[in-house]
Amino acid sequence: MKRIRGFTLIELILTIVVVGIIAIAASNTLVLGFQSYNDSIDRQDNQMQAKFVIEKLSRELRHAVPNSAEVVSRQCVSFIPLKVSAFYFELPQFNQKQIDVVLLSNNTVTLDNFRLVINPSSQSDLLDDAHHRFITIESMTQSGGISTIHFPNTTNNPAFISSSVSERAFIYRPSVVEYCIQAGGVFRDGVQIANHVTSGGFSIDNASLNRNSMIKMVLTFENDLGEVTQYQHDVQVINVP
Repeated sequence: MKRIRGFTLIELILTIVVVGIIAIAASNTLVLGFQSYNDSIDRQDNQMQAKFVIEKLSRELRHAVPNSAEVVSRQCVSFIPLKVSAFYFELPQFNQKQIDVVLLSNNTVTLDNFRLVINPSSQSDLLDDAHHRFITIESMTQSGGISTIHFPNTTNNPAFISSSVSERAFIYRPSVVEYCIQAGGVFRDGVQIANHVTSGGFSIDNASLNRNSMIKMVLTFENDLGEVTQYQHDVQVINVP
């Protein structure tokens, strides 16, 4: 009868030890791999948040009413979104209640209760009747590409005390949008759109005859690893007289 030779106790122990060493090495490699993956996700999350805030704010600022952007205590920037721009033919005279314009939009728009402003120089020009810069639109009729905007009797008569060199008018709703850096995040009108923000601020270089306004933003993010990254971005805001 042929004898079947098995493993000795020493061979089994050596096999278990070798397999254990290999398993420990493999597990450490896996742990390091997972840790590196989690770290990269953490870094990527901050980068995506910064990119989202910068792109969203930049897009909105570029489509704001000219000269409506204001920086408040460096932590907040506010502006008024533009609905549609237009060219006007001539300013209404005293007690006239209409103005003819050409809207720069291919879409049909309803503008009742919106406002039309000419040559604003500040955000308050868009909100304060006493500045005589805007009218509230009551209704609009269109004929042959020309839109006639009607506005009611108002205390700001004449409706406009300043004309535009390029005969531009801007139509908007009198609602202010505000971005603020506070409480470890970035907030848009009180709604948080980014977190892990440790510091930051806004500043504005006002427009001149040679250049447009410039909004400068600085955002500092800190991830769970304690790594700090600062993002700086400038947004050119169109200034149309």
